Amino acid sequence: MDIAVVGWHSHNEMFDEIGADLSKAGHHIRRYAHREAFAATPDPLSGVDILLCVAVFPITRAMLTAASRLRAIVSAVTGVEGVDMAAATDCGVVVGNAQTEENVVGMAEATVLMMLAALYDLEGAQERVRQKLWRPPQLKAGQLRGKTVGLVGLGKIGRETVRLLAPWGATLQYSARRDADLTGLPPIARVDLDTLMRTSDVVVILASLNSETRGMISAERLRLMKKTAVLVNTARGAIVDEAALAVALRSGAIARAALDCFAVEPLPETSPLRGLPNVILTPHMIGHTVEAHHSLEVATRDNLDRVLAGQPPRYVVNPAVLPAWTAKWGRPSM
Repeated sequence: MDIAVVGWHSHNEMFDEIGADLSKAGHHIRRYAHREAFAATPDPLSGVDILLCVAVFPITRAMLTAASRLRAIVSAVTGVEGVDMAAATDCGVVVGNAQTEENVVGMAEATVLMMLAALYDLEGAQERVRQKLWRPPQLKAGQLRGKTVGLVGLGKIGRETVRLLAPWGATLQYSARRDADLTGLPPIARVDLDTLMRTSDVVVILASLNSETRGMISAERLRLMKKTAVLVNTARGAIVDEAALAVALRSGAIARAALDCFAVEPLPETSPLRGLPNVILTPHMIGHTVEAHHSLEVATRDNLDRVLAGQPPRYVVNPAVLPAWTAKWGRPSM
């Protein structure tokens, strides 16, 4: 088969190894150094059977419609927001990702870490030592117990985060487009987003990035938050209006923020978020553990092997495509 591989800085070693193994098995590999090289190529999916990538760059309806041989997009991470999912389904292209248990657990643990670091002003405490200062007369830390935590989005990572928060004595609520599966979770109420923003002491962004969530945490919604509240984002940076968030942090309209993701990555040197004393900034890696990274490679190879064998990926993002996909591309299990 003809397999296109689009490079990604944190996955290039994995992609090179997978590409070499696929080449040895007789498949033809088209290696793009990065997504810009892929985008600059006319009809980059023409004649391609499988696309292996980190699917957070645009893969449009026009590209998918023109790709008559394309049977699968395999993303080596959980994120697939670059793919026009409706178009992929209409075109009979299955989209697989790496939504492994290790990745879910790592991101949930890291989300709790960021919540606590923000509540306890970890960055401020470290800065005092760096400046050779000692404990201030007025303390800023606040405990999680007794607080209201609002989760924006309640998918797999959100549900695992809720499970981890069960012993902490916080009141939990969430906002989502539809009722979430609450099986096995501690009590958690569904509220509308504005109510969540207004009543939560900690707002945690865990939603997927799409046309509905892009810019959803706007200046208007940030103004709804308590002055003592903190905002945590371990999902996607473009969900939050970063300029408005910087204004809110600088003016004291909210207390603190902890951010692991940004609308433009790496975070530009000119970002208004840089240099603020009440924000924790990490380079989109806080939940990326050694265990999780290994699981991504295992899942990616498994997804590829299954597609090459005429079976759908283990982790399917658009399951509605499966009847048509199986009829067109599938082969019986051995």
